[in-house]
Amino acid sequence: MSIVVRPATAADAAGRARLWRDSGRFFASLDPEAAQEPDPEGLVEWMAEIYRRWAEDPTVLALIAEVDGEIAGALTARVSEPLPLASRQVQRDFGRRRVHIDALTVAEPHRRSGVGTALMAEAERWALDRGAEVITLETNLDNPTSVPFYERRMGYARHEVVFRKTLRPAG
Repeated sequence: MSIVVRPATAADAAGRARLWRDSGRFFASLDPEAAQEPDPEGLVEWMAEIYRRWAEDPTVLALIAEVDGEIAGALTARVSEPLPLASRQVQRDFGRRRVHIDALTVAEPHRRSGVGTALMAEAERWALDRGAEVITLETNLDNPTSVPFYERRMGYARHEVVFRKTLRPAG
């Protein structure tokens, strides 16, 4: 099995839409109140438009991982510049160039096969090439695959907790 990591293009929209829906099903199985399988209606066109916009933005990284010519994974990330008045902030990271991983998705048959590692390694190289000092990302605490992946395989440390509460309208 050979993993090829390359920049994403608008031509990847159909394969990326399949992967996105697969990811939605997986996350909905973990937390159906917070996640859902994306609506397939217009999804391919939406993905193509997103990739066209990202291709024009030097602060965005959009990658595809292929295994035997099939889209097996995808990653998107973006650079954030230091804030102008970062010295007034509590968190030091606001004074650093940083990269945030917006999404890492791996198709179910390719999980635990090196696809996610290859995508993250390329994102880390990209971040270093742009002078980033830190990378951040979020994942569901109850995700049985991503938490061990980020901590044990990739060397990331838990840093923050995001709290969530569903509000119901009165009445």
